[in-house]
Amino acid sequence: MPVSSKPWGRTPYREDVLLFTLENSTGCKARISTYGATLTGLEIPVGDKNIDLVLGFDSLEEYMTDGNYFGATIGRVAGRISNAAFELDGQKYQLDRNEGSNHLHGGKYGFNRRNWKVLAQNEDAKSPSLTLELHCKDGMGGYPGNVRIETTFTLNSTSLSIVHRAQCDTPAPLNMTNHPYFNLNGGGHEIDNHELKIFSAKSTTFDKALIPDGRLIETCGSEADFSNFTPLGKTVQDRFFILDKNSLADGPAAIVRCKESGLELEISTNQRGVQLYTADGIAAGTKGKNGQQYGPRCGLCIEPMGYPDAVNRPEFPSVILHPGERYNHSTEYRFRPI
Repeated sequence: MPVSSKPWGRTPYREDVLLFTLENSTGCKARISTYGATLTGLEIPVGDKNIDLVLGFDSLEEYMTDGNYFGATIGRVAGRISNAAFELDGQKYQLDRNEGSNHLHGGKYGFNRRNWKVLAQNEDAKSPSLTLELHCKDGMGGYPGNVRIETTFTLNSTSLSIVHRAQCDTPAPLNMTNHPYFNLNGGGHEIDNHELKIFSAKSTTFDKALIPDGRLIETCGSEADFSNFTPLGKTVQDRFFILDKNSLADGPAAIVRCKESGLELEISTNQRGVQLYTADGIAAGTKGKNGQQYGPRCGLCIEPMGYPDAVNRPEFPSVILHPGERYNHSTEYRFRPI
């Protein structure tokens, strides 16, 4: 069957969680949990076998206690919000502090901690899809506005597309992303042999807490220069890159390749930038799925999104959604042989 599901446990609030599998006619498989609208697996045929290219866990319980956002859908606001607070239309909103004095990835009431509802599934053998739905009430997590979100996962040939759509009843911040950790060798390996190209010439600058200070810098010649294919090596990255204008249409935002596995991943998106994270904060010895051991540099995150801390930076493009507008965030991950 192109779309199948099975029970996958219950949340502390006694909500039933389902684990879906999408499988298309090319043999690709994507596994998605209703808890956190989480991508728990993505298998791509390579030669005579399938390789799972995203990191994760075997059980729901491990996802519910995970602090690294493995595969999760992130919101309401991805990235960090300085001092866990912002003002909108003259009113101050206080959010929970879950990273020092700051707010990260939606906090303890983030989308990754919610059990999403199943809205629709498409049994097309070539392009099976799953749509999940989430309702966020005004005031939840400190955020204003009632917001309804739909997220659709579609498996096309050897690519996975993820589309987020949303509407609200009052002005509200919304800056979503997905947080899969990719490893083109499969799990259990470091990513130092991966090469990366980002279609960007600028990045934000930030303080010790990784909060943007409002400035943009040219990356050419710096350790953050990925304008050409560059081995990741041991360089630590947790940085937001502003995409070139032509990358915001149909052009790629970033390409990752690994000569060892012979695979290449191209990411396209309609978002303004991507957050690059080389997983250096993963604790050594973290137990992953299928008996794998994770640790620093176990995977690579490229998170399409709007500017981080834009709610406190008027010089950045706004991430405020207004009534009557429709939030539309699309990203596609395409896999192919080098």
